[in-house]
Amino acid sequence: MLKLNVSKTEYFEKLVKKLTKKYRNIENDIDSFLAEIENIEDLGISLGSNLYKARIKNTDNNKGKSGGYRLISYLQLKDNELTMIYIYSKSQLENISENELDNIIVETYNRQR
Repeated sequence: MLKLNVSKTEYFEKLVKKLTKKYRNIENDIDSFLAEIENIEDLGISLGSNLYKARIKNTDNNKGKSGGYRLISYLQLKDNELTMIYIYSKSQLENISENELDNIIVETYNRQR
């Protein structure tokens, strides 16, 4: 089993808070996803540069993972640290562009400095 130290960016927490208004079980859905991680493959699709996009089931809409959330995270292998950066509902946003993702990462980095 992969033992990870999990952290959340402030921006991620704001997004979760916003999504909580519509999806009351989002925190439990994220916790369930984290509990199921046994190896790096469980983090989702690699986007390169230790970034991963995971599909998470949304228990509020009963559409499974395909209609659930997408969670973007960064894995720092040296410290086994998983930082949750961005989350969105697939029903509200079809896909996130590479440009948008780059902007989010730059903003996240700038906020932590």
